[in-house]
Amino acid sequence: MGAIADLIRKIPAAAKYRAALEAMEQENVQLKAENDDLRQELAQYLQQWETLDGDAVTTLVYLSQYERGHSHEIAATTKVNPQTVEAYLKFLAQHAYVHPPADGEAGFGIAHKGRRYLRERGLLKPPKAKAKSATARARVATPAQKTRKRR
Repeated sequence: MGAIADLIRKIPAAAKYRAALEAMEQENVQLKAENDDLRQELAQYLQQWETLDGDAVTTLVYLSQYERGHSHEIAATTKVNPQTVEAYLKFLAQHAYVHPPADGEAGFGIAHKGRRYLRERGLLKPPKAKAKSATARARVATPAQKTRKRR
């Protein structure tokens, strides 16, 4: 009611509207509280509506573990029909869960919305290590030989 008191002090003619102004201010506070409640309720419904099918979730999990993926790679790894994976990738791209391949990029990538979906459901897994080259594997497989110090 501080704003109304200031208004009436500055504009004496507004004193006759004091009751109406106070009622409007009280109504504004009530409407803000109701608006906050409705936003929370809407957030709960949106979370329930944003549920994906099992194969779509499997596709998202794959993309969260690997940087990028083509439908045939995802299908082979997850043992899902390639046409099903393609359909889910189109759906997920349309709803901003994944990024479609752009110029020069190899395959689909997971979007922020997809990561958030998995994180909220406890399904976000750490990324898998990239495959090492044959020479890198050979270096790890054969440790360096020890040398003796000369005296």
